[in-house]
Amino acid sequence: MLRIGVFSGGTGGHISPAISIVEELRSRGLSYTLNLGGLKINFPTNHEYLRYDAAELLPRNSLRIIKGILQTFDAVIQSDVLLGFGGYPIFPPLFNALINNKPIYLFEGDAKPGRANRFFSPFSRKVFCAFRKTITHYPNSEFVGIPIRKLKVHDRDKAADMLGINTNLPIIGILGGSQGSRFLNDLAKSLAETDEFFIVCIVGKYGKDSVGKNFRFLKFLDDISPFYSLVDVLISRAGMSTIGEISFYKIPTLFIPYSYAGGHQAFNALDVVEFGGGKMLLEDEVNLERVVEILKELLRYRESYRKNLERYFIPDAPSRIVEGILRDI
Repeated sequence: MLRIGVFSGGTGGHISPAISIVEELRSRGLSYTLNLGGLKINFPTNHEYLRYDAAELLPRNSLRIIKGILQTFDAVIQSDVLLGFGGYPIFPPLFNALINNKPIYLFEGDAKPGRANRFFSPFSRKVFCAFRKTITHYPNSEFVGIPIRKLKVHDRDKAADMLGINTNLPIIGILGGSQGSRFLNDLAKSLAETDEFFIVCIVGKYGKDSVGKNFRFLKFLDDISPFYSLVDVLISRAGMSTIGEISFYKIPTLFIPYSYAGGHQAFNALDVVEFGGGKMLLEDEVNLERVVEILKELLRYRESYRKNLERYFIPDAPSRIVEGILRDI
């Protein structure tokens, strides 16, 4: 039986789509291994996985990189095909794949291609792309959409009960990515003080659980589906997985992209904005008055934005990736 080695790591943006592919492989009864390297977060998964060392390709990280190559050697040898999800964690296993002549497939989860995928793409059979325009960067690419984990959709009243929220104000959700964001947490506090919205913010490691008249701050949610099911409008970073979940739930969003890591989030956000699914401000453009103005616009034309997001979302991205590999073997 064909055995697919899935390799990912780092933060949730790379790991979440890998988990969705593993779930698709398992639902089809296909053989796979899940391998996660250089983990920066405690990512909850009910799948067994091999954990390996990985780090940015810098001289000071040489020992960790070599260790990761040794740790992934057996997993690569035992795989018929490798599927890598970008970022520095794919270097150790794909290095092994090259020296052992194993077929490589890549998933590109950003609108602006990442360095690791650009390096390995000439050696890969195909690059599966989450964003429509990214295929122009790779000659051997296919647009598949954003693979997301399986999520529930709750009735809004039930979601409010699950989160302990009772308000007549418009509910604004704020997401800072898998690790949270000090910048967005501070913005959440300012918005709560306007008394125009009820703010539900996932504060991550930079905040703590707290409740007030017009806000609920949550450090983390094991199940984020009540949050998505409840909010009317979002303020969010623009990681690929978050965009996939936002478009699945059809939530009009003000994107404030993370300004580091090569600035790729701005390109991700622009893809949605140009499709009519939201608005974008860069961090240095943010002020409270402008944010409030945009939130009111998103609320006013909410149904129009929702229709655009419904068209934007590709519902069967995991299946497209698996089928793309199976057709090619």
